[in-house]
Amino acid sequence: MAGQGLTDIDSLCLAVRDGESRRLISEAVTAYRGGAFRAAILSTWIAVAYDIIAKARELAAQGEAAPQAFITELDAAIASNDIPKRQNLERQLLDTANAKLQLLAPHEYDAFKRLFEDRHLCAHPAFIADDELFQPTPELVRTHLVHALHYLLIHAPLQGKSAVARFEVDLLSASYPASGPAMGQYLRARYLDRAKDALVVNLIKGILTAPFGAEQAKFSGKERQLAMSLREIAVAKTAIYDQTVPPFVASRFETLEDGVLLKVCPFLGSDTRIWDWVSEPFRIRVKNLLKTATLDEIKATGAFDAFSIQELADIILARFDAFDDAAKINVISENPRREFIPLAIEIYRQAHGWRHAEELGRALMIPLANQFAPEHIKTMLDTVSENGQIKTASGTSTILEAVFDLSRAVLGDARPHWQAFVDRLTHEYGNPDHCYAYPAIRAKLAS
Repeated sequence: MAGQGLTDIDSLCLAVRDGESRRLISEAVTAYRGGAFRAAILSTWIAVAYDIIAKARELAAQGEAAPQAFITELDAAIASNDIPKRQNLERQLLDTANAKLQLLAPHEYDAFKRLFEDRHLCAHPAFIADDELFQPTPELVRTHLVHALHYLLIHAPLQGKSAVARFEVDLLSASYPASGPAMGQYLRARYLDRAKDALVVNLIKGILTAPFGAEQAKFSGKERQLAMSLREIAVAKTAIYDQTVPPFVASRFETLEDGVLLKVCPFLGSDTRIWDWVSEPFRIRVKNLLKTATLDEIKATGAFDAFSIQELADIILARFDAFDDAAKINVISENPRREFIPLAIEIYRQAHGWRHAEELGRALMIPLANQFAPEHIKTMLDTVSENGQIKTASGTSTILEAVFDLSRAVLGDARPHWQAFVDRLTHEYGNPDHCYAYPAIRAKLAS
């Protein structure tokens, strides 16, 4: 079989984290390919047992209490050559990995129990009647190999505070996903798909504590990513989230000081139910702070995310109306929300020069484009047609092309507005290829 190239099992073997675990499982694969199916099952169990102990040592070195206790007991049995004790530790290894080390999900524990039982049938043929001698099939051996690799050997150990610490490192890194779908996929693959309930609870509580705890400065500017992460956990682990978050926020948020209180707003934006889970005195405090906070404080805390709560949205819009145009443009550019679209188009309408029109288009129209409804596109295009400074600015064509591409989700209903726009300007300039008739938009409509 050497000439068949790299198989899926080979690929999984290459991904095994621990070098010794990789060598042991490779022996099992070699036995499987040589037709020594009993030997393959025995070797697979050896690789699994070794990897569980290796992961326990790794977690113990990170300060996890349960792994430390297990490793202390194991090392004592090894040092004293206590064979019965070591045999008992092996018999209980899967239960230990499941209940104490929290390395296995329920279906993974069941799969390894079957491997352990098959290992006994292979290792102790003398205790089986001759006509009942266990004959493992190639399919069975392959299943055990894949389970060992996919469920255990290729993964890092996740437990308690070590997993939370790893999540913090991920969150603070430049490579952590910024969009919801990518973030959800990342969290499920790295943490949630194989996580024990206790780990999910720890992650939830860690996320809800990070912006307000002793190390809050470390997470400054990460409040929105924390809130988005919490939302993705809520989707992936709904039952645990719904059981954990209401009582936790009700008690944790009550103790927050005014200096960090508005940092709850991104969490309100990620799940509006949190507003119902906190007390009325807490809600009054948030509303009072929104009424008096400076623009810099509102921006720094992510308070614009509280638009999701209607009674807070009313306060924010009232504050927003009092800002000057420069502040409004800055806020919208950094917080492109659907609620700002009418205001943004009105500011765009007031462009008083070519360069000013281009600046407003880039700062307001492009960031909001993916949230435009067809009626917003019509209003924006009417604004371009009616304001000669916008219409004849050299950069407007590029801006409108970007808006067109970013708003393709509503193109079906918005197409008549785009078509009417280019037709109107073609009539005005008498030539569909005239630069101010926006031939690039016409080409997009035709494609």
